[in-house]
Amino acid sequence: MVDVGTQTERFEHHRSTPLASPEQSDDEWSFSDIINHSGDMSWSPGEEMLNESSEEEPEELESLSDPNAVDKFIVCQSQLLSLFTVCPACCGETQGHIMHPEGTFIKVKQACGTCGYERYWQNQEKVHRNMPACNLLLSGAIHFSGCMATQTIRMLKLFGLHVNQRYYTIPTIVQAWRNEQRGIIRELKETGGGLILSGDCRSDSPGHCAKYGSYSLIEDRINKVLDVQLVQSSEVPSSSWCELEGLKRSMQFLMDQDMQVSALITDRNQQVAKWVREKMCSEGTRHFFDVWHIGKSVQKALDAAAKERDCEDLKLWRPAIINHLYWTAASTPTGDPDEMQAKWQSMINHVQDIHEHSTPAFTSCAHPPLEGEARNKEWLEPGSPAATKLESVAARKALVKDIRQLSPQHQTFSLEAYHSLILHFAPKHTGFSFLGMYSRLLLAALHYNSNGNRDVARTSEGEARYAVRYPRFRKGGWVVHPIKEKPSYAYATNLMVSLVEEYSKSPQALQESSAVLSSAAPPPLTTSLQKVAKDEAVSLHLARHSRFNI
Repeated sequence: MVDVGTQTERFEHHRSTPLASPEQSDDEWSFSDIINHSGDMSWSPGEEMLNESSEEEPEELESLSDPNAVDKFIVCQSQLLSLFTVCPACCGETQGHIMHPEGTFIKVKQACGTCGYERYWQNQEKVHRNMPACNLLLSGAIHFSGCMATQTIRMLKLFGLHVNQRYYTIPTIVQAWRNEQRGIIRELKETGGGLILSGDCRSDSPGHCAKYGSYSLIEDRINKVLDVQLVQSSEVPSSSWCELEGLKRSMQFLMDQDMQVSALITDRNQQVAKWVREKMCSEGTRHFFDVWHIGKSVQKALDAAAKERDCEDLKLWRPAIINHLYWTAASTPTGDPDEMQAKWQSMINHVQDIHEHSTPAFTSCAHPPLEGEARNKEWLEPGSPAATKLESVAARKALVKDIRQLSPQHQTFSLEAYHSLILHFAPKHTGFSFLGMYSRLLLAALHYNSNGNRDVARTSEGEARYAVRYPRFRKGGWVVHPIKEKPSYAYATNLMVSLVEEYSKSPQALQESSAVLSSAAPPPLTTSLQKVAKDEAVSLHLARHSRFNI
């Protein structure tokens, strides 16, 4: 299993790590270098006093430092205002007043009634003269870290920190993903060879009433997410069609990039299998089924069969049968369908102590003679209910047909790890808008691509670190997992830097990009419903419940 690190840690400051910007077309906005000028807006008593008797507020100063690179602190209001109780001109008693609070931004006016001295102080710089830097950064930090905005803002308000939420983060995420995607495509073109892809769909909610279906492709040779497509159920006949539609869009994207797919590994979705067989196999694409998905189906069938009368011995044979399924695929690197079918069906003879087979593709078992400790299970009696039931399960026509398409070298376990990672950024118990869901899928892809290939952590002596775990599906059994190095969140830091840069250059450009993304999103599901007047609905509701009043 691929561990990509789902714990959210504190973002480290990477002041010299700009967001990678591959070649871009003329119609796309680009990123500039990181702003890194020295200077601050602090005031010291030794400096010349300005605006001593001015009735107007001073103009906002240009941002002189990178607001993302400096530390922030939480200060209580009473302690802050205590700094403005003495006039710096005559040392008389004064009082500071907070003016124009806006989220995390405040401006303090200090006026002396004795000498008439006035000055203004603000707790943070502004970006592009109108956006408080911390408001923008806080909005980006909430979104880029995968936190739920509503819960985070409620927590901050409960703490006593006034915040607001701005909507400039989604265009930043989308552009960062496009840069990432272009870099991956360029890398794959330099590598050469056809793509080896794992593809699968993830629904945003359990059951068959999902609102969204996201289809993802991972290139198995480099273990990186290559494409993510989000399909709303209103765009297809039903939510079960989201997987096929997502695959079609991904294949069209790869076709536009002149990318050839050599192998595609998926689950056993019949819609996908038919479409790939008719549209892609003629172009040289081989379609394989993931072993884990087939093994899960076989395991359920064996568990059900073992509960029948006189079939209890099948429970003892179940782990060995599943292992044999994996061996069937792994021992056939060419993916020859006849050989894999023969190896699988040899298992029916093997469990009955028959090790010579009539199939030309696999004439005898590959193991040495099993004697003594090599045998830990009783053979099934030929013709017994257990042997007959096992044959009916293993020789099903649909199963044998899928066995012929087992993937011998590549599986979808990396894709399953990525789908688990999405739960951190877009949990299924929370509803999102189309762009909200899409941006969180892209954040998960950026995180996976940054951490999917981490090395194994080592001790101070240089030995690899491992952990023993007891997953529930093992039912008391244990597995050994290598402990990976700590995940990196440099991609999120780069997003924060890009957010400030792009807003500093042109807030209008971000707003226009957001409008373009919104126009491309499908309308909400409720737009297709017939609306009812609110007053009418409320009156019917009250009338219905008034019958139960005494």
